[in-house]
Amino acid sequence: MKRILISIVIIAAIIAAGCFAIAGIEAENTKIYGKIEEVLSADSQEEAEAAVGELEEAFKEYSRRLSCIVDEDILEEMEGAVYMLKPMLESNSDEFTAQCELLRSYAKRILDREIPTLGRVL
Repeated sequence: MKRILISIVIIAAIIAAGCFAIAGIEAENTKIYGKIEEVLSADSQEEAEAAVGELEEAFKEYSRRLSCIVDEDILEEMEGAVYMLKPMLESNSDEFTAQCELLRSYAKRILDREIPTLGRVL
């Protein structure tokens, strides 16, 4: 009987850790989404540059917190996209908004990959 109880406790701990990780990813994504919105809603070049700087700093924190939970490859792709924003903004590139949307899709993909589904469990 003790083995069954111990097994149930271990499974419950694994489920709780998974739920805690998903909640953490959602919270971090909300912060990143807010920073992306600040970048996109900036009225002047100076405001946009400051917002991109804040986004870069927020991404450093995002990457540090999520590196123990998620795959490093997608964080590296996202990092490349974040650090391309400032040169795109300075050169007045037309793809700046698309790059911001790419960042948003990376963050969503990180969350989607961590949500357990039947296909991923089997």
